[in-house]
Amino acid sequence: MTEQELLSDVNDELFSLLTETAGIQEFLDGFAMTAAHRLSGEHAVSCAITLVRQKRAGTLAASDAPARKADEFQARFQEGPCLEAAVTQHSVHCADTLTDSRWPVYLKRLDTGQIRSIVAVPFALEDSGRAALNLYSAQPHSFSPATIRAAETLAETASSSLRFAVRAASLDDEAHNLEAALASRQTINTAVGIIMFQNKCSQGEALAILQRASSSRNMKLRLVAERVVESITSQP
Repeated sequence: MTEQELLSDVNDELFSLLTETAGIQEFLDGFAMTAAHRLSGEHAVSCAITLVRQKRAGTLAASDAPARKADEFQARFQEGPCLEAAVTQHSVHCADTLTDSRWPVYLKRLDTGQIRSIVAVPFALEDSGRAALNLYSAQPHSFSPATIRAAETLAETASSSLRFAVRAASLDDEAHNLEAALASRQTINTAVGIIMFQNKCSQGEALAILQRASSSRNMKLRLVAERVVESITSQP
């Protein structure tokens, strides 16, 4: 398959994933499996996607359990080819995990019975963070220069779709955080109203009482407010 044909096929698959999957995670999982299928040749390939944002690394998706575990180990030990590719935005090739002297902490704990060679190529995410497409094989020296170039082409082609997915996930996180903040504020306001009624005091005085209780008990204001509301309503 020529590079142009690969680009066309991948774009079609990405469009189908974006329009047919139920959510962002389903899209990411689908893309990881597509990448694993597309880049498997003589030897089967597993795939994972690493995201580094605000100095924290995490696995966005994986095609199978070995790839996810190998990826998560890198985040845990803060080193590895995939993190290096994401941070430096350059492709990284580990031809044999048994003989490579880089990333000693990570490779010492890696299951080399399942992972013997790794390729990581970066995604261009602009301001959404840094990410890498990570390929794992159970065979040493499994990735030829042609396979690495194909992986780089795939990552370049998918970068705009991944940017969309990461931004959508960020907006979803922000929405959940806002919803939690509003719920917390409503609970505090309810508790303040209860204290005002019980103590015949002003709103400011009731809030001060709540804050003193929070400080003296070394509890978050929201948790103290929840206790106040529960004491009246008998409902959590």
